[in-house]
Amino acid sequence: MTHNAQWYRDAMNELEKQLTDADRSWFSELREYTTLGAFMRDETTVTRQQHGMMLDLVAAERDGGDAERFFGKEPKEMADDLLKQLPPASWRDKGQLLGLIVGISWLVMLISGGMTNGAMSINVLTYLAVPVLNAVMIFGVLTLMRAQIYPVVRLIKSRIAGFFVIWAVMFLYVGANLATVRLMPAVLVIAIPFGWDIALVGVATIFACALILRLHDRLFTPMAFMALVIGVITILRLLWQQLHFVSKQGFTAVVLGVLAVALVIFTIWSRQAAKHVKK
Repeated sequence: MTHNAQWYRDAMNELEKQLTDADRSWFSELREYTTLGAFMRDETTVTRQQHGMMLDLVAAERDGGDAERFFGKEPKEMADDLLKQLPPASWRDKGQLLGLIVGISWLVMLISGGMTNGAMSINVLTYLAVPVLNAVMIFGVLTLMRAQIYPVVRLIKSRIAGFFVIWAVMFLYVGANLATVRLMPAVLVIAIPFGWDIALVGVATIFACALILRLHDRLFTPMAFMALVIGVITILRLLWQQLHFVSKQGFTAVVLGVLAVALVIFTIWSRQAAKHVKK
């Protein structure tokens, strides 16, 4: 019987508890290498292969064997052999990934008020260009990671280096998107009337939070919190532009303060979620 990729991951997490510390470390490296190197491969096939190998290793341990004697000393070599046998991802999976990139790009722009400083507007060219830019960046980064699997895994395992790499990628991502928004000519622009802009941002925020929470994944839950914070700030900004209920300096200070507190909460929440998943 064939299960989905998540079923195999959950099964491996349970089987892993039966392994010795040395074999758990060996197989952990194998999973990291193959998972990172299997970008644009069939995910279910990858996890099914890993699950089968772990079952074999559990059985080998019962007979007094271990990972190095059963599979070889280097998990890297085994990962290379495994990756060569994996079929590419289906066009359906590729289409779903591209659709996900487009959907997330549009949701981010809507939640942030169309990424415009004044009244909300939708630049059609921007909404076409940003998803293309995001897709190129994501595929480019993952392709580069795949070509340099082993150095990347070592880099990610280093807490300090991994922290700086992740933030560097995030700054590059945000900077490229903002540059695209700012430089895109206003050729096809749709102005959103007051009232409708608040409703649109509110619906996009609720939809994004619901999608994230639907994953039932502790690692992603903090992102729903940040989406809610940004959506609320955007709605307040749109209201302020019409009502001017406080001074511009006061409103800016409140927004910056809320963002600073939200980032602290997000960071702490994410760290706690990562520790829980690791345990």
